Amino acid sequence: MASHFATNDNQYERLSRSNYKPQSARRGRRGGSGGHRGSRTGLVIGLVIVAIVAACGACAFQLYRSATTAKAHAEGMVTRLSTLKDAVKNGDADALNASVAAIVDEADALNAEVTSPLWKFAANLPVVGEDVRTVQTLGSASSALVNDALVPIAQSVSGKRFSDIMHDGSFDVETISAVAAAVDKAAPAVDAMLDTIDSLPPAHLPQLASAIDKVKAQTAQVRDGLAKAKPMLDLLPQMLGANGQTRTYLVIAQNNAELRSTGGLPGSWGTVTIDDGTLTMGDFATILHEPGLKVDITDEERHAMATNMDTDPAQVNCDPDFVRVGELARDYWAQAGRGDVDGVIAIDPVFLQRLVALTGPITAPDGEVLDGANTARALLSDVYWKYGDSGDAQDAYFASVAELAFKSVLSNLGNADIQDLKDVYQKSAADGRLLVWMSDQGEERAMQELGVAGGLSTDPAKPVLGVYLNDDSYSKLSWYTQAGTAIDGGTMNADGTTTYNVTTTLANTITPEEAASAPIYVYGGNSDKRDNSDMLHFVYFVAPAGGTISNFSASDGLIFTDYGVNQATLSGLQFIRVRTHLRSGESGTFTYQVTVPAEATQSLALRTTQLAQESLMANSVATGAAG
Repeated sequence: MASHFATNDNQYERLSRSNYKPQSARRGRRGGSGGHRGSRTGLVIGLVIVAIVAACGACAFQLYRSATTAKAHAEGMVTRLSTLKDAVKNGDADALNASVAAIVDEADALNAEVTSPLWKFAANLPVVGEDVRTVQTLGSASSALVNDALVPIAQSVSGKRFSDIMHDGSFDVETISAVAAAVDKAAPAVDAMLDTIDSLPPAHLPQLASAIDKVKAQTAQVRDGLAKAKPMLDLLPQMLGANGQTRTYLVIAQNNAELRSTGGLPGSWGTVTIDDGTLTMGDFATILHEPGLKVDITDEERHAMATNMDTDPAQVNCDPDFVRVGELARDYWAQAGRGDVDGVIAIDPVFLQRLVALTGPITAPDGEVLDGANTARALLSDVYWKYGDSGDAQDAYFASVAELAFKSVLSNLGNADIQDLKDVYQKSAADGRLLVWMSDQGEERAMQELGVAGGLSTDPAKPVLGVYLNDDSYSKLSWYTQAGTAIDGGTMNADGTTTYNVTTTLANTITPEEAASAPIYVYGGNSDKRDNSDMLHFVYFVAPAGGTISNFSASDGLIFTDYGVNQATLSGLQFIRVRTHLRSGESGTFTYQVTVPAEATQSLALRTTQLAQESLMANSVATGAAG
């Protein structure tokens, strides 16, 4: 297969320096003015005007033909860009080379066409000349983007499939560094060309105006994509242990069958060590409930969460701010004598199941085959019915499966379809099933840009309502939790603020028969439970930055007797804490209003705890501007 990936670097150099002769220069002919001397000035002027009109007519015909050719080259570029995306997606080196070469051809031919003498002449014509100059700018910008950015970046990955860059639990740090260097080198040229395109004046011709709008929209996407990718590319080599570094990351498997704000009980902890791209997976273990551990939390955190998250790692992610969770988890791991880590990665079985669907099934220690459809259920429900009240057996099974799955995923990830992998990453980052904290501030900022940092939103322009669940049954009843938050379209107030009507509904889906036959490990040992099915939760509501939660009420019987509604703050944000209970088949609803500040430029968004069963999540956020 090696010859399949071979590339001729001179191919790109030759194409990027190709010099096309404009067809219009060979075809175009200017008409001449004819006439004779006469005594009447008006006759002379009339004859000159006729001659100019005739000449422009000839030019117009030639320009039309040339414009048709230019349009064909532009369309060819668009077509080739589509095949380029497919080549990158499929890791097809030959197709990648062919697509880049064809794009270079089309871009250079387009630029040559619109910079011919005919176009230069047309650029000086009144009114239409400005549109001609716009087309010329687009032609030169396209050629520069292709030759100064696309070609060197394509060369940096030429001959490589994704499976070559990541295979057998290792990363090709050399190739990743080469891509990062190529992007870094191309970035100034790309920015300059994108700025040039953005500054193009409005076109006079409707067809050109429409085309320019489309180009500018694509330009914005390119700029946004580069802004997100470049910081990560710059940092990725060092994060993968390049240049003799050794990086160690703590991986926490969150168990959504016992909910916590950021996902679930942080039951299994393990490390991944990376040295020059080579990954070494440590054993998964637990440090929950170990005596003598204590981390520093703020008085605000202590008052808001009302848990012992500073002395028991089992409660560390009751805090919905994963930035703080990462810091505290690092401190707990070090205090437990397990060493220092450079970052903390939290995943849950649903995210793991999504990856298993891409990389292939695994076989659990008991022989059960886990795949992209049953992995989450096996880890979050079946294990507890299978091993009854044997906590040690359950923990061992969970830890071993999590470790096996993680190792299998890392070993086979390179064989996954790139687009499918991107989809899994984006979905898991968006719904909070993949969270990452980094101790290095630059790397942490990159995680924020990538949407996996999981911090509380403090930007009034982008308001986010937080609704978080924490199990208080001491159980695995959260597998049966159904929850949803619905936000309406909002109403703008006279002072510029916007108020949204919100409802949050909880339900207990366990059947009486299941509750009656469940082991205590499933139904829980909290003495406040009224029967085996009783499901207890702490629920946190966090107002958006600069906003408030008001008119808060709950349906009868939902809030635990005498507990009430507790008000606090967290990171300066309004924080409401309640304690709920629901028996089998029962449901309850919170109704309240959320007001966002006048500075808000986006509609109210929702961040909430991810449930064990995706099918039981019922969130709804209305779209459209409030007014």
